[in-house]
Amino acid sequence: MKPPDDSSRDAANGLETCPGNGQDREVDSRSLLGPDDKLIIHHEGRRYVLRRTRLGKLILTT
Repeated sequence: MKPPDDSSRDAANGLETCPGNGQDREVDSRSLLGPDDKLIIHHEGRRYVLRRTRLGKLILTT
């Protein structure tokens, strides 16, 4: 399997490798949040909710 180059993009997942680094990823918020504009994240035993507000900003709550 060929490693991604600096311009690699996985359109199905909205993931993109950042130029010059190769380890950082960029994710389009619409792909991440889905149609409900909300994502549940489980991290170190805690539950977080990442959501888009009516004004289009992102907010992370526990």
